[in-house]
Amino acid sequence: MSDPILLEVVTPNKRVFGAQVSEVSFPSAANGYYGILPGHTPVMTPLGQGLIYYVQDGEKHWLTVFGGFAEVSSDHVTILARNSETVDEIDLNRAEAARQRALKVLNEAQTETDLNSAQAALDRSIVRIQAAGHPGGHGF
Repeated sequence: MSDPILLEVVTPNKRVFGAQVSEVSFPSAANGYYGILPGHTPVMTPLGQGLIYYVQDGEKHWLTVFGGFAEVSSDHVTILARNSETVDEIDLNRAEAARQRALKVLNEAQTETDLNSAQAALDRSIVRIQAAGHPGGHGF
């Protein structure tokens, strides 16, 4: 791989990922997805929630991300996430159960706080289900 990018993904609790990759894509909080190749213009942006993908040895791999910040330089991407996980860490049954619970709460919500909390839980479960749908973290 020529001109690699060092991708580091960390949360307050752990280092989720760190390696040389050839491409990275991550969700920003306001501007959609950023696609990063070697030589990218430096940028710092708040993260949204969604899927990070990176290409390593010609194969796509997936991670979840739930907020934080990304710092990009020409050869380095640092993701400082509130929460992030690899595909292997996701329990699909648990994510589906969380989705079902969130949908139930959404249908029964009495307050705006309940509604917002249930929507956030639903959004997180959907991201996890999407990530888990990529067997071994490959493909899209």
